[in-house]
Amino acid sequence: MSSQQATQVTADKTPDFEAELRRRYHEKPKNVPKAMSSLLSSYSGVPEHEQIAHITKVRDEAYAQFPYPCMGTFRFLDLDLARHWAYQEHVLTPLRQPSVPGEPEPLFLDCGCCLGQELRKLVVDGAPAHRLWASDIEPRFIELGFKLFRDGHTLPRSNFLCPGNVLADTEDSSGDQLAILDDKVTILSISAVFHLFGLDEHRRIANRCLRLLRKDTNAPVLILGAHAGSLTPENHRRHLGPRGDRDLFFHNEESWEALWREVCGQPQWKGKIAGLEVKAKMFGRVRNTDPNADEVVTLCDPGVMSDSRPWQVWGVWVTFKPGL
Repeated sequence: MSSQQATQVTADKTPDFEAELRRRYHEKPKNVPKAMSSLLSSYSGVPEHEQIAHITKVRDEAYAQFPYPCMGTFRFLDLDLARHWAYQEHVLTPLRQPSVPGEPEPLFLDCGCCLGQELRKLVVDGAPAHRLWASDIEPRFIELGFKLFRDGHTLPRSNFLCPGNVLADTEDSSGDQLAILDDKVTILSISAVFHLFGLDEHRRIANRCLRLLRKDTNAPVLILGAHAGSLTPENHRRHLGPRGDRDLFFHNEESWEALWREVCGQPQWKGKIAGLEVKAKMFGRVRNTDPNADEVVTLCDPGVMSDSRPWQVWGVWVTFKPGL
């Protein structure tokens, strides 16, 4: 992406790391969102009156190792994929379709799955478990997901790939379990991942996603997700305490599309891709204070938000040329 395609604003923001951690840590959730509560009740057998204690215990184990904001504020309780505008038509419907002889069977992958909450929601919504895969860089997240949802004996562990490295080099993928699914994925979900990295790494992640996609469907295959965005494309230097400083990049709709067109135009893909469609929409985020709210964070108009950054929800459809 060139400087002409996007205006990059460098922000040198280095708040006190310990103070930031305290701000983004809640001792327990005020409530369990209805969708997650229903999932824990019907799928995991955790009664409503036990859910807050159960969730908090698992969260505390995760936060002790990974003090991420999504853990500290219980953001993982929001089932973001299920409220994505493409979920019903482009994710759930194809996954629930019966197999057709001679046609590719759909395969779903959740990259950066955290506790695997989105995959469990898909199972409850009727997607066959054998079509569902998930990956994360941290094995502990996978194990804590089985603890949270109490399904270690029912959901195939072999479908959880760890470590799944979205930055794996094409020359050496020996430490990347995701290689098992290269050229096999028809629906790839990757949320809250891109905003953890800089622009050069965004190119590598997008390239890794393309390598995972199935090439012989003769129809568009889908990458979708959501992440923190910016009304103006922005390079942001963030202090991460013991992990030092890191450059992060946040996209608006135009720079996000430009990223995918740039990557798809690289020599390794230019002659293989017949079509590319990128859709992105920016939302504001407001944290609910109502203990009976359906969600931890509500998406709203970008002009009305309590969070410092808008939330970008997006989909990328890629059509590969026949005969690859």
